[in-house]
Order: sequence, then structure tokens, then C-alpha cells
Amino acid sequence: MANVSCTFATSDGVRHVEVSAEGALTTVNASSLCRAVRDHLEMGAHSFLINLENVKAVDAVGLAALLQSVRLAERLGLGVTITPGPAAYRALLATRLVSELPLASSEDPTPLLLPGSPVYEIPASQRLFVARNHRLGLRLPALEDLALFEQWAHEPLLDQMVGSDFLYLCRILGAHNPDFTPLVWSDPTALTLLVQPLGAAGPAVGYVRLYNIHLLEQFAFLETAVADLRSLRKGWGIEASRLLLAFAMDTLGLGRVEAKVYAYNLLSINALKRNGFTQEGVLRRARSYDGQRWDILVFSILEEEMVEQRKQEDFPYMGFWTSRRDDLP
Repeated sequence: MANVSCTFATSDGVRHVEVSAEGALTTVNASSLCRAVRDHLEMGAHSFLINLENVKAVDAVGLAALLQSVRLAERLGLGVTITPGPAAYRALLATRLVSELPLASSEDPTPLLLPGSPVYEIPASQRLFVARNHRLGLRLPALEDLALFEQWAHEPLLDQMVGSDFLYLCRILGAHNPDFTPLVWSDPTALTLLVQPLGAAGPAVGYVRLYNIHLLEQFAFLETAVADLRSLRKGWGIEASRLLLAFAMDTLGLGRVEAKVYAYNLLSINALKRNGFTQEGVLRRARSYDGQRWDILVFSILEEEMVEQRKQEDFPYMGFWTSRRDDLP
């Protein structure tokens, strides 16, 4: 379960609101948190308590919603307090948000660091799309999709062309291993979405992933993995990456995205250039492949460049607040 509920009380004309997330604070219910905050702001709330004590799973989108909600309330001069449970506190600690957000004071945070039994938000047998264009959609992985990650983890082409640490862990540990599944559903520093062609039955053709997400500094790293050459030639990876960048601008507030690519991977190099990325560095001879040492090329795209790329598409606004990104808190 991933529910957001609200209670309020009025004392001496002051309206106090408690917004509680139950079970999870993830992509599934992040917009519900922001909607609850926005609605009560419109009704004249004076202070907020955001209760995360019963949250068991947190991802990067959930943290972005929390950060943006707090900044909006503070910008309007309202008091905000967050009461985190262990899962929320560990996520805030991993993303350096503990000192940036108004957490309820605790002289000893040790109980919040104790290991627990996390419950992951698994939308089993559902296809929950977070973004789409006319050809494809980006959706959250479902329980049955773990088999796809297992398959891709053992695909030599992906290992040669992407060299993914994410898929390496899947290959070594197994897709159902409890040390791997949090990386799929509840990683506070990453977001993994499946690339699903629309209008035809069939499995996802690959995934796009933002990792090492830094919400405060507004940057992240991009990984795109498309499983076979036929899908690559159809441009699924290019379109999916472009759609993910638009989603990341709106929802996570990113202003810089970086990607690394092996110098022999010409398809990925051309795909990054087509999506507006600029090469800005070289890691010389940092990759061994086919009996040779190869460079790793470093590409990046900045906010204004993403805006220009987006003008070529008809993407709707995908964030939590308004139709204009510059209105975000």
C-alpha cells in the first residue's frame, strides 16, 4: 500500500495540517503528497507536519516531491516539520538531505539507522506509465519484469556496450535477491523505467535509468540499455532517453545529466549527440575490450540544452505543480 492522507486542526485561528504517507513515498504516490500540500495551502494552512514514520520504501521521485513541497511551504512563510521513520531517514541520509530539511529534532538518531524489513512498492501485473509519447511509454517495473532484468543481465551485447553496474549486480546476485530488488523499486538515488513500445503486445525492449541523482545540486547520470540490435535501429533508446530527460526536468528538477560511453560504441555516441549531449571529456584507456584498451567518453547536457531539445517534441508538462517549470518552488 502507498497512501497519502491528511488531517487538520484549528487552534486560535491557526490551521495546522498533518500529511501522512503510509507504506511508501515513491513514484507511485509522490504526486499525491504534492497535491495534498497544494490543496491545503489553497485552503489557508498555516503549518504542516509531514509524517513519514510509517514509510517503508522511498525512491528519488518521492524525495523530489518531499523537497519541493517543503520549499514551497517555506517560500510562503509557513512552518514545516518532517517526522521520518527509519526508511525515510536512511533515504534522506543517503541523499544528503538530512541537514537540508526541517526534521523533527532527535538527540539520538541511532534508532532511525537500525536495519528493518523494507516493503517495496511493487505494482504487480500492472503497467504504470510515468511518461509517454506517440510511440513508446516509460513505465515502472512490475514484479514479473524481474525476469527481463535477469535476461538482460546475461546478454553479452549489453555488457559489451553498456557495462552496467546495475546489470552486473543482477547477474551476480539474481533479479529476486533482496539486495538487488531495492535498486529496481526503492533506490533514493536512482530511477529505473522500462521502455515499452505502444500499440503492440510484447515485453519491454530495454530500460532507461537515472542514477547517482543529486537533488540538491540538480544533476544525475544516464544509462540507456536496449536489448537487441533491431530495437536499437528503431530508435527506441534515443526516444526513451529524450522522454526521460523531459520527465527528469519536470519531476526531479535536474539541470545537468551526464553519460559515459565506450569509444567503440558508435551507436550510443551518435544517440547522445542526436539528443543534444556534448562531449566534454575523455577517460583515457579506461576500458579493456577485445584485446585492446579503449577510452571512455564523457558527455553531458545542461538545462538550456534540454529545453532546446524539448522544443522538438510535444511533451506535456510532467511535474507536480504547474504547466511551467520556472514556476516550480
